[in-house]
Amino acid sequence: MTERERGRTVGPVIQNLDKVLDAHTHLSGSESGESGERILNCMDACGVEKAFIFAPELNFQTRLLTDEHLGDIRTHNDYCADICSADPDRLLGFCSLNPAPELAGGDLERAVDLMIEEANRCYHELGLRGVGEVVPTHWYANDPQVLRLWEALAELRMYVAFHCGIFFDGRESSYCRPTFYEAVHQAPTFKGHLAHVGWPWVDECIAVLKIGARFLRIDPAEWGLKVDLSFGPPSDWQLETWQRVLDNLPHDMPFYASDVFWPCEAKEYREKFLQPQLGLFETATTLSHVESEGGVGRDRLRNKIFFENAYSHWQDAVQEPQNPRPAPNPIKTPRARREHTHG
Repeated sequence: MTERERGRTVGPVIQNLDKVLDAHTHLSGSESGESGERILNCMDACGVEKAFIFAPELNFQTRLLTDEHLGDIRTHNDYCADICSADPDRLLGFCSLNPAPELAGGDLERAVDLMIEEANRCYHELGLRGVGEVVPTHWYANDPQVLRLWEALAELRMYVAFHCGIFFDGRESSYCRPTFYEAVHQAPTFKGHLAHVGWPWVDECIAVLKIGARFLRIDPAEWGLKVDLSFGPPSDWQLETWQRVLDNLPHDMPFYASDVFWPCEAKEYREKFLQPQLGLFETATTLSHVESEGGVGRDRLRNKIFFENAYSHWQDAVQEPQNPRPAPNPIKTPRARREHTHG
């Protein structure tokens, strides 16, 4: 090695991103050893400015819930608020709500009432402003009784993330088809997004989103739904899904999401989530002839999808900043789901 070579310094890898917002991440519960600081350390190392943080799901196969699990839902929401209190500007907390009839002895109307009560508690007492990932199980998002929940969340100005698409663990996916979410447009000011581009119903999801945007004739701030590009589609379909989204939806609508379960080390996060999605973005943008490589338009679109689209939608939804409440004592969540089980 020459003296000249020894004197060189190699700078950091540049992602050509001003900021990153990860719009789909899951808490795994206290038994996983996660903490607000561990999440922030990973985000810092990977250049992630903000993340949507979903309360832990209940670890019950096919969502066989009963009324005894209502307390677990509340505990998980307390836990989410506690984690997000580590940095309320960066860790944007989402409470868990599920109006499953089984939580109220088979009575859907009563289950909706219970979730409206819990939403108000999460907003006013826990300081959370998000809801998700909402997973319809044994109920449909367009049921007239469930519409009351969407109206209540819109009135609270809470942002909602829905699971949309197939499951791989025996749960019944038919409740999660994209068209069932059209009903949220009946709730004025409702804001949220559909996850995974609804795979395998990608075309249906794109159609629902185009209708929801009224074929682009209204201000994006008025759209009810946007979409996250987390890895619902298996690898063989991911590039095609990105291309269809870029070719058919307004570019203010899609955004980056990992679907990671915390805790996650920085190397794993970069190599399993962020870098693959960046690669798909670059390839799909080139193949779709959307914006040429190296141009200002490509930079602008990249920053839209990896930060601005999700954050602007969050800001349009939320009137008061979140103020997540720290827990006075450690919270145990033994029934939390700690792994991926859906596409």
